[in-house]
Amino acid sequence: MQKAPTLYVHVFALALLSTTVCAREKGGVRFMEPYAVEGLGVGAPVVPGSWQYRRYKCQPSEQYQSSIVCRFKETKDGASNAITILHLYNNIVTYINKSVSPAFFTRQEIERELARLSTQFGNAPQIRTSRAGVIATWGDIELQPLHPRALSALAGGDNPKLGFLVDYLMNFHQSAREGLPVYRLAGGKGFVWVARFARPGQNGMLRFLAADPSRMEQTSAQFHPVGEEPAEPPPPAPGGSRVPEPESKQDATSWGSGFFISASGSVVTNAHVVEGCDRPWIIAGSGAPEPARVIARDSANDLALLKSEIKPSSTASLRAGVRIGEEIAVFGYPLVGLLSTKGNFTVGNVSALAGLNDDTRYIQISAPVQPGNSGGPVLDRNGGVIGVVVSKLNVLKIAATTQDVAQNVNFAIKATVLMNFLDVNGVRYATSNATQPMASADLAEHAKAMSTLVRCDR
Repeated sequence: MQKAPTLYVHVFALALLSTTVCAREKGGVRFMEPYAVEGLGVGAPVVPGSWQYRRYKCQPSEQYQSSIVCRFKETKDGASNAITILHLYNNIVTYINKSVSPAFFTRQEIERELARLSTQFGNAPQIRTSRAGVIATWGDIELQPLHPRALSALAGGDNPKLGFLVDYLMNFHQSAREGLPVYRLAGGKGFVWVARFARPGQNGMLRFLAADPSRMEQTSAQFHPVGEEPAEPPPPAPGGSRVPEPESKQDATSWGSGFFISASGSVVTNAHVVEGCDRPWIIAGSGAPEPARVIARDSANDLALLKSEIKPSSTASLRAGVRIGEEIAVFGYPLVGLLSTKGNFTVGNVSALAGLNDDTRYIQISAPVQPGNSGGPVLDRNGGVIGVVVSKLNVLKIAATTQDVAQNVNFAIKATVLMNFLDVNGVRYATSNATQPMASADLAEHAKAMSTLVRCDR
């Protein structure tokens, strides 16, 4: 059998980062993220608008909360290179895996490669060996053996629902059937290196991954058959693929807020949030992202109605009247990637009963809002929704004219305009007759239960 000239064969660059994100500053000394695969380090950001990122097929992860899983595969010079990336909604990488097959190496080359990596990482690895291959780990990452019941389920071809897995054969079902251990990832940041020995009917294979399991929070939603990182090509999703294909344009993903208006999964947001949106997604609470579709849009009033299969725990009740000066609250998901992905609650007052140029479709509010709040609910102290956040004053433009910076000048579409929009589209909604004010913490929980993060893939 022909042997490749080096152990780490058929390498191709990812270049998913900007020119500076791989380097960090510490005490004035620049250093590279130690746990990386092909230059992409754990804790570094990907760049969704880059041409490199657009080569990947990405979709919201069904296994890990607030995460996107991306895959790329190519065959070059007779070898198959497969790469999987898991990153948070703020684009920070928590997992990157590369598999190369076939791979040809000797045991001496394995020893030299492990020594090279140990020098790079500054410590010796934990090494596991079997008749099938070698697994080495560095850092704080841990490999936890699966329980015998999970191995039995794997051997029978069932779903263990345990997230990313590691084994010697890079085929979890086969490992379980042959009595070889299968591990799940745990612990903190680290690096895993796996070599599968060649045997009759099966070529050698390499797999190396960098991950931080402490930042990979699993969801209770449905998982893929044996984790999101099978070494062999993953099977198609039941009923067809849900993989959104990022297209060749910058800023392919945007974010906004919304709220449930019906128990059947209807969501209100702004029209501009879903403008040009090929694949809208709804992320409610800590649940997995769910696909949605735009069923109605009113660009003149900046309102849109989405339909999802989510059955919300709470829905909005609308209130038609509003008084100047009354206390209000806003809930939404501003500045995704910078602020909390669990939602943001602010309070203020109704400053005016009309918007710019006395536009009576709007109310002016003093509750702070940021990009990403668009489409979120404005609530009175009793929990009724009196408006939909739509915009904030362009303070830089105003400052250029007035030589002063306007503060907390924000606008929302009135609930009466929303009611008319829903009536025209045949959507039933509840109205609020509550008269008992809620404590701020209770109001925040009430608002969060009805609200949702809206992601738009273009």
